[in-house]
Amino acid sequence: MPIGANVSRRRRVLCLSALLFGAILALRVAYGDTTDATLLLFVVPIALCAVEFGVRGGLAASTVAVALTLGWVVSDDYAVGPLGLATRATAYFVVGGVLGKFVDERRVLEEEVRRHYELSLDLFCTATFDGYFERLNPAWEKTLGHRQEELCSRPFIDFVHPEDRERTLAEVTKLAEAGIDTISFRNRYRTASGEYRCLEWQCHAVAAEERLYATARDVTRQQRAEAALQTHTELLERTVGDRTQALDEARVETLQRLALAAEYRDDDTHQHTERVGRTAASIARQLGLSEENVSLIRRAAPLHDMGKVGIPDAILLKPGKLTPDEFGLMQEHVGIGARILAEGKFAVLRLAREIAVSHHERWDGTGYPSGLAGEAIPLAGRIVAVADVFDALAHARPYKEPWPPEDVMAEIKRLAGQHFDPEIVKAFAALDHARLLEPVEDYDLKLPPPPLMTTVESNGKPAIPTELAVSAR
Repeated sequence: MPIGANVSRRRRVLCLSALLFGAILALRVAYGDTTDATLLLFVVPIALCAVEFGVRGGLAASTVAVALTLGWVVSDDYAVGPLGLATRATAYFVVGGVLGKFVDERRVLEEEVRRHYELSLDLFCTATFDGYFERLNPAWEKTLGHRQEELCSRPFIDFVHPEDRERTLAEVTKLAEAGIDTISFRNRYRTASGEYRCLEWQCHAVAAEERLYATARDVTRQQRAEAALQTHTELLERTVGDRTQALDEARVETLQRLALAAEYRDDDTHQHTERVGRTAASIARQLGLSEENVSLIRRAAPLHDMGKVGIPDAILLKPGKLTPDEFGLMQEHVGIGARILAEGKFAVLRLAREIAVSHHERWDGTGYPSGLAGEAIPLAGRIVAVADVFDALAHARPYKEPWPPEDVMAEIKRLAGQHFDPEIVKAFAALDHARLLEPVEDYDLKLPPPPLMTTVESNGKPAIPTELAVSAR
């Protein structure tokens, strides 16, 4: 309120109080037999002064009332006794003092609220359910540049960024109809210059008043910083991911080189492992596995015989048939390979370990090392079993000559349901076997490199994809 208007109002209150005192005095003179009732009327101007001027005004009016009462007592030869005078004086001062103190405290509180409302950097507002601002604090004009009259004269949705209007209306509807408070809701408001500022809202609806009470804060800089931080974080994650992937690839390649070293000892073409990987991937695709899993088995299958690095040459390269003891030693390559690949952190290595320990199992349960049968044998192990036997029979080894492709295919079909899974033999039979026997460098499957970590088990370790996992134990 302007200072001039405040002073003028106080003058009117003083005049009215004086007039009331005068009227009460005139009433006292006119009706001398109504002393008590007349004296009680002094409470009215006392209260009036207390409300307008606070405790000082209330006490000043109380003093005037006591003085007038005392004058009447003297003039009437103590018509109101000393006890009555003391009682009235106490009442006057209690009314003036208590009411004035309450008014002073209320004004201090109101002034604090007003200053907070007007000086706060946050944007305070009240708005109606029909979408108009009713009252705004000065921070709105400082933040957006629009005059308060302009903001209140148009629906507030007009100032919201077009992309945010649907979300904003939905939030207002939720507030008005469901009474759910808005917490940290963000939208963009247009400034007088045509730019947009991002505001974060806290809002409460009072259904009985059909009014919204809200506080907004300009978080434009914070939002930009968050966006920059997110971009920087994503860049770091990509950089770390790329470097980690490169390191992981190098680790897997090291094991593949180790498997290749074992292969050099009994395969003059030194391509057996890659051919097995290629053939296993072709079978997996024919079975309808996803490209991710086809690529994964392509990388894991070449490690199936890694354990042969621990088998003596006298057994591995023996040209004749192995004795039962020698065959027992040869079987140990499964356990050696499993130990080398144990606790692998990557899905490729975990799948490679599973293949290493299961590709010598047989469909009828007569294989080794665990005597698994049927679908208890992991799918990847069943696939590699066919690919491994096909390549081994079709190529020369120290202990055998290569078989003609048609004889190899006939043997694999004969062993379906005994050594091999019949469904996998059926899928293998549909492939171009001549191409599978070509050198690896001339047969490009054009597979994308698989992610080294695909899924994660409950223990936090990378898991083998479900399609390749064992179906029963």
